[in-house]
Amino acid sequence: MLSACVLIRTVHGKFDNVVASIRQLKAAKRVFPTLGRYDAVVDLEAANLQELNSTVLRLGCIAGVVFTETLVEIQQEA
Repeated sequence: MLSACVLIRTVHGKFDNVVASIRQLKAAKRVFPTLGRYDAVVDLEAANLQELNSTVLRLGCIAGVVFTETLVEIQQEA
């Protein structure tokens, strides 16, 4: 299972619509508002890189999303 956080900036006044759309995505485990440069953070879980890629691309196409930044979890070597 892959995990990633996606940082999202939205168009002014579109935050609620963007969050509602994100909550419809199967891979979105948590969505929460933030203060600062980004308006929301989404925790994603995907079975593989292809599924993660597809979900991140869908996030970027949601009406009201200005841009995203994706932080993918890495596996640390022991």
